[in-house]
Amino acid sequence: MPSQLQRISVALVSAVLLIGAMLSTAQLIRELRTLQRTQVQRAELQDVKYGLLDAEVWVRQISAILAEQIEQFELTEQNRPQIKRNLEVVLDRMLSEVEQVLRRRNAAGDSWVDRLQGSLRQGVQDWLVDFDQLRARVPLYADAVLEELDRPENRREIQRQLLQAIEQASNATFTQVDRSLQRQIEQAHGCETTADCIERLSQAASAHQAQAQRDAFWVLGCVSLLFLLAWLDPGLPLSSGWRPPQGTSQREDAADTTRPITSPPPSHATCSEAEARAEAEAGMPLASRRRTLAPELMLMLAAATLVLLSAGVMTPMIEVEARIDELSLSLLGKPVVFTDQILYFQSKSILDLVQVLTATGAADMILVAGLVVLFSLIFPAAKIMASLIYYTDLKGWRSRALVRFFALRSGKWSMADVLVVAILMAYIGFDGLISSQLAELSGLGRQVDLLTTNGTSLQLGFFLFLAFVIASLFLSAMLEARAPRSRRTP
Repeated sequence: MPSQLQRISVALVSAVLLIGAMLSTAQLIRELRTLQRTQVQRAELQDVKYGLLDAEVWVRQISAILAEQIEQFELTEQNRPQIKRNLEVVLDRMLSEVEQVLRRRNAAGDSWVDRLQGSLRQGVQDWLVDFDQLRARVPLYADAVLEELDRPENRREIQRQLLQAIEQASNATFTQVDRSLQRQIEQAHGCETTADCIERLSQAASAHQAQAQRDAFWVLGCVSLLFLLAWLDPGLPLSSGWRPPQGTSQREDAADTTRPITSPPPSHATCSEAEARAEAEAGMPLASRRRTLAPELMLMLAAATLVLLSAGVMTPMIEVEARIDELSLSLLGKPVVFTDQILYFQSKSILDLVQVLTATGAADMILVAGLVVLFSLIFPAAKIMASLIYYTDLKGWRSRALVRFFALRSGKWSMADVLVVAILMAYIGFDGLISSQLAELSGLGRQVDLLTTNGTSLQLGFFLFLAFVIASLFLSAMLEARAPRSRRTP
């Protein structure tokens, strides 16, 4: 009776831990998927195409600098002589250019009639316009221009014309950036500006990250306690009430009746009782005799391992990010600054990767997606289920070839541990590659201050999948150590 009560107590505690792990896992998956969407939306708003690569943003910043410079322009006794000399040089050069253009036009012509007409035009031009006299009056023209520049309304008109010319040149040279997705995100979150939306998404991402970490702690804690409880549980002796189902052995014994035998084969129960009596007669203490896990405990261990597998494949494993924190240059003594420019961002889970590969429609990519699903999801899950069936001999299926293959021989086909190493190597490779490229980008210009950040990191999905691999190894070791002996060696 005490052993039966202990078995019920262990089962109840294990069930509570399993339910806690399952509920925490469901919450964890929701939080991490929401966090993934939030980070993707924030990265879209901070994409370099909306900032550093957008001509409209450059025009806006340069126009602001020019408008400020024109607004602050003021003629004083100190700068007036220098500005007047510069204007005189410009006006003199303009007069010389106009004179040369007129003379070349008048001298051009394919026939003597054209040349005669050009000579007449040149004579009238020389009689009406004296360029030498105009050059002598250049200082007076410069003073008149300076007087006009000193008027506020003229400065405003110059500012308007200059900014309009810059905008027209930008529209004629660069294509406009499609901001429909950016506006869609802002409308979805009810943001007035992009900066407000980025701030709101950053706060939401921090909250989801903190909650996900707490959920992951509960998942790993509940599963760890469940495995620890199973490891410390004394289990059931072979001579106790639970034995593996004997349907398979009975069918095999019935089939063996057609063969010549010298003595009737002992039943499984007889073997177990004989082993127990032999251990007792040998003086072995009860605690050292071979004991097996209760089937319900084995079932909960398998379910907990599958919970870790589902969390690992459905949540992001690795996050790759290349960011320009700040790019600054000087124009007319004023800074032109771009901050938080995302060059590249990806956050994918195994299922996301499969979906991306399948969406390409290419046969080779679909094949790769199928192999990823087969070796990272189907084989590990089938191995756990087959191990559970083999352990309990459910419906006498232990002797079936498929169950025996997945339970005993599919370990080398399950690539879960290889996938963990591959993701770790990919993380190291991405981290080194992005760091080197950002370092080269930082050293491109001497007049540009550039700060970059490599945000490549392993995510909770990787550690959950790693926990699944470790749990499946513990489950296999426990299966070997606690599996009941049968009459026939599988």
